[in-house]
Amino acid sequence: MPDKTTNNFSLVDLPDIPASLDNAMKNLTNKPTKKIGDTLADAWFLVFGGLSHKASQRRMQYAHDLERYEKELTESISKIPENERLEPSIQVTAQALENSKYCISSNELRRMFVYLITNTMDNRYESFTHPSFPEIIKQMSPLDARILSSFKNKVSQPIANIVLNHRSGTRKTLERYIFFDINGSYSYPYAASISSLERLGLLSVDFSTQLADKSLYDLFTKFSYYGHLKDIFENKESGDFLGTINGICEITPLGIHFIKSCIPETLRFLQIP
Repeated sequence: MPDKTTNNFSLVDLPDIPASLDNAMKNLTNKPTKKIGDTLADAWFLVFGGLSHKASQRRMQYAHDLERYEKELTESISKIPENERLEPSIQVTAQALENSKYCISSNELRRMFVYLITNTMDNRYESFTHPSFPEIIKQMSPLDARILSSFKNKVSQPIANIVLNHRSGTRKTLERYIFFDINGSYSYPYAASISSLERLGLLSVDFSTQLADKSLYDLFTKFSYYGHLKDIFENKESGDFLGTINGICEITPLGIHFIKSCIPETLRFLQIP
């Protein structure tokens, strides 16, 4: 039976290394092979060395953001009146701290975690907090947070789909979830944010009803992108013409609690770029 001790594997009983491979491994210490190893190391650094440097920079930035997170949280908690302070909810706070480690480099999301943790310790807001909120924040983008903040004082807002109507009575949807921010501006990523906030249960979108003030929908047919689509798709000969399906985008009951628990005043009134 072969002597298993010759390969010096003490933890796992592995097969013997073939003599040819064993010799090749030993040759790594020889000068010619060592030079090859040095060349490979140099090539590795040229390709991946910059990445290592960037990783080091990211670690330094993360440490800075973590320190800022701790400072903001301490300052926020210190502002709770002594007579309103509660023991924090472990269910919410532990999840918030765990999930926040993925988000602390985002000013908007970090501040939302600070606000949520603080409010679990504040008797005036504790009833609005919910165990699902830490996971919801983790799945949000900064743009999601800013769009949601616009529903603080305007719980129902107009939304529309742009459609191409055919003479036959059928229609084709060209763009979904056209939404204007609090500055009256449109941006393509808004649709994805509205859809994501709807998925998270914070917003609801309904195209079976409209806001009472129909003039609020005029902006959907007056902005430049609508005119661009009109030039491309409308066809008098075929009878195709552009139009909109108007609806309502509004905050849900869960969304109302989320805003009260997680959106600080400083974020609620930020302008959406």
